[in-house]
Amino acid sequence: MTTEHIEETVETFIAPGLLLKEAREELNLTLEDISSRLRLRVEVLEQIEADQFDMGKLATFTRGYYRSYAKVVNVPEQKVLDALDQLGKAQIEQHDMQSFSRKTKREKHDNRIMKLTWVIFALILGMSVLWWWQEQAQLESANDAELIAEVETAKSMEQVEETKADAPQTEETAPALDEAEMLQLDTNISELETDSKTLEKETIKAPEVPVEAKKEEPVAEKAVVTEDVVITFSSDCWLQVQDASNNRLYSGVKKSNQTLKLTGKAPYKLVIGAPNAVTLTYKGKLVDLSAYPVGKVARLTLPQ
Repeated sequence: MTTEHIEETVETFIAPGLLLKEAREELNLTLEDISSRLRLRVEVLEQIEADQFDMGKLATFTRGYYRSYAKVVNVPEQKVLDALDQLGKAQIEQHDMQSFSRKTKREKHDNRIMKLTWVIFALILGMSVLWWWQEQAQLESANDAELIAEVETAKSMEQVEETKADAPQTEETAPALDEAEMLQLDTNISELETDSKTLEKETIKAPEVPVEAKKEEPVAEKAVVTEDVVITFSSDCWLQVQDASNNRLYSGVKKSNQTLKLTGKAPYKLVIGAPNAVTLTYKGKLVDLSAYPVGKVARLTLPQ
């Protein structure tokens, strides 16, 4: 029993290269024949049969060579691979898989960092847009507040002027004349009447000179001026109008049922405090102001 066991043990440790060589020789094949079929150099085949492994090659390639050689000489692949494993060489090391796993983990980590970078960039961009929008809103609010202050100032000035105009004017009364001054005044008047009668008697009537009819000069017809901008107000409204030369054509408050007609150099810049209280026409055409919200200052340029 011990001898048989030793023989079986010896048989199980037959080198894989020797198995392949014996199978090749049984088929009467040369190394050149195997080389032409496997597209491998003869030197490589000799190293396989001698179980001389190139440490510079990966175990995966070495095992592949053995499997290909086994297929050509009709030797079971698993038998050759088992013999190769028993030699303890050309085994697939675990670190190869670990390196692939590490590479995969590194790629996942890089992808996460890239996604996080894009998220941070999007947040910064969104915050920048939000800050710009808030700055624009604050600027418009400041301009509206300034315009409202101007409107209130103009209204208060007009109220002061109206109060002054409605105040009763005090008539200056002349001082009363004394009785002596009255008597002297009557005497002077009577003397003047006597002198005037005397002069009427002594005057000689002068011949009447015919007066030539004055030639009527033709009156030049006034040219009809058509205003560019006509604004009618349905309620009190503050208004400012500038022409192309930045000349202020009007700035102030207009009351209900008043009409403002302006002519200048186009384009015109208008700032209207209450657009819903205004009917605006430009060169005879009605301008639509319904797009401007109620309670907001309207800024527009004519022609649009």
